[in-house]
Amino acid sequence: MSWISIGKALLLIHISMLLIISSTPLSLGHSFSSNESAAFLALVKAIKTEAQLVLENLANNNTALASEHANRASALITASVHGRIAESNLTLADDLSNVLSTLKSSTESSSDASTASDIDIVISDLDAIIDGIIAARIDPDQLDNSTIQALTIVELLDRVLINYGDAYEVGFDMTNMSMMMGDNSNGMNSMSPMEIDSSNNNMFMANTSATEGFELVNITSYQTAQVLATKVQELFNSQLSNSSADTQSLDNIATALQELVSTMYNRGSPNDVMMIVHTKIHPNFITAFGLEFST
Repeated sequence: MSWISIGKALLLIHISMLLIISSTPLSLGHSFSSNESAAFLALVKAIKTEAQLVLENLANNNTALASEHANRASALITASVHGRIAESNLTLADDLSNVLSTLKSSTESSSDASTASDIDIVISDLDAIIDGIIAARIDPDQLDNSTIQALTIVELLDRVLINYGDAYEVGFDMTNMSMMMGDNSNGMNSMSPMEIDSSNNNMFMANTSATEGFELVNITSYQTAQVLATKVQELFNSQLSNSSADTQSLDNIATALQELVSTMYNRGSPNDVMMIVHTKIHPNFITAFGLEFST
C-alpha cells in the first residue's frame, strides 16, 4: 500500500472518530444552549460574590484584596450589560453602576472600622438594587423553572473554572473539555489520555493526581472561584436537590459538588477540578434536567 493510500486511510479513520465523538454528549463538555435569563442570574450572583469578598477581606484587614474584589465587581457591569438592564429600568441600571463605583472608591480609601461599616451599608444597597433588577427583568415563572435554575448553575460553574484557571495561571480554557485530552501545546503536559469507564459511563483520566507546573499565583481569582463554587452548591441544595428529576442523578450531583468545593478549598489541581465539573457534574445535569447543547 502506498503512503498516499495509508494517509487517506488514516484520514478516514480520524474523521470517523470525530463523528463518533461529536455524537457523544459528554464530549461537548460545557457547551450548553445559552439562556439569557440564566446568564443574567449568573452575572448578578457573580457581582454579589465579589461584594461578599470585599467584606470578608476587610474583616481580615486585607484592604488590598478587598479593593481588588470591588474593582472586579464594577468591571462586571460593562456598557453592554448596563444597556440591557436599562431596557427594563434605566434608574436601576444607573443605581447599580453608581453603587459599584461607590464600593470601588470606598475600598480604595478604607482604613478603619467606621469605613468598613459604611461599606457594609453600600453592599446592602447593592443587594437591594440587584434584587430590584431581577424582579424587573426576569419573569417570576422563570425564577422557579428548574431548567433555568440548572442553566444558571452551569453558567456559574463556567465562572468557577475560569477563575480557578486564572488563579493557577494555567494558560488554557478550563471550560473547554478538549483541554483534558493531553495536548502538550496547551500547557497540560502532565495530563494523561482520556479513557471511558463503561460501567458508569463516566470519563476519567489514568492519572489525575499530577500537579506539576501548577502554582497558585492569583489569590483574588482563587477566592472568587472558592465562593462561587460554594454558591453553586447552595443554589443546588435550595432549588434543585428536591426536584422531581432522576434521584440517582441528583445524588450524583450533590456528591460531586461537595467534592468540587472540598478540592478547591484544599487547593487541588486544576486537572482534578476540571474532571469533577466536566465528567461528574455536567453529565448528571444533562440526565436530570434534559439540558440541550448549543449548535
